[in-house]
Amino acid sequence: MKSASTCSLLNRYDQFYIFTHVRPDGDAIGSSLAWGRALRLAGKSVQIFCPGVIPDKYLFLPRAGEIRDRVPDGNGAVPAFVLDCSDLNRLDYMKEKVQELGEIVNIDHHVTNENFGDYNIVDTSSSATAEIIYDLIGECGFKLDREISLCLYAAISSDTGSFKYENTTPRTMRIAGNLLEYNLNPSVVSRKLFDEYPLSTIMLLRDALATLRFEEEQKIAWMSVTAEMIAVNGARPEELESFVNYVRNIEGVAVGILFYHTGNGETKVGLRSNTVDVAAIAWELGGGGHPRASGCTISGDASTVEKKVIDLIKVFISENGTPAVE
Repeated sequence: MKSASTCSLLNRYDQFYIFTHVRPDGDAIGSSLAWGRALRLAGKSVQIFCPGVIPDKYLFLPRAGEIRDRVPDGNGAVPAFVLDCSDLNRLDYMKEKVQELGEIVNIDHHVTNENFGDYNIVDTSSSATAEIIYDLIGECGFKLDREISLCLYAAISSDTGSFKYENTTPRTMRIAGNLLEYNLNPSVVSRKLFDEYPLSTIMLLRDALATLRFEEEQKIAWMSVTAEMIAVNGARPEELESFVNYVRNIEGVAVGILFYHTGNGETKVGLRSNTVDVAAIAWELGGGGHPRASGCTISGDASTVEKKVIDLIKVFISENGTPAVE
């Protein structure tokens, strides 16, 4: 779908819904808020939805606290923008509601996107969905303001690891520079996204690091977190968001894994790497994501799930190797 078709769609409706994925990250939240703000400035009625809780670290973004976790009944033909989702299953319990709505516009940058929308704007060369939203705002004749720019900048910063991941491109930096022209303070954004933690997160991290284990001459490393560990520390599942990076960042580790055993028979698996295509691994396990950051959810006994994932990664590394960082 060309973006011009999206701009035409906007002229046909006055009300829109925006959805993003369960366990939302900075790109999911920032992109949704920015697009919602742009539509409102254009005179549209907008509601933003996300299945589950918005992590506290993102509540500094304007109107983040207004994102709703339930979709009202009787929506008729309201068009739905689905942002930063590789497939509709990422909408969790909101999936059926979205399918009952009007036209679906799928806006995403994941290589595993299934093009599930009636219209699809999927650009895998973009560092973040926010880059696509930035372009769409301009192409539809909308204007940036400080609120939109802050949300987009936070989204891009989040998905690029504060501009240090390999998905950071010259275009990414040009967009970020343009956004900073709207009187943003990048140090504040960086601190909120990457440096501030509640005590519960640090205590939970302490317990998670105590589970650290290795395989394949320390090329594979993982930690395991249980629902009980989260409860004991007074934490919430969304506080696990950055934990897998501690494992990935150990010198010599090719693939870092975080297992979160939810206590309801499911394990949420986070995969990170600096060199290995973990999206391909996640795909084999029924998940998806980026080549360097992916995940999946697997049902079954905790130890069985861990062995299944680790064995698959061993085979993948054996067949594909672990390229050096260039």
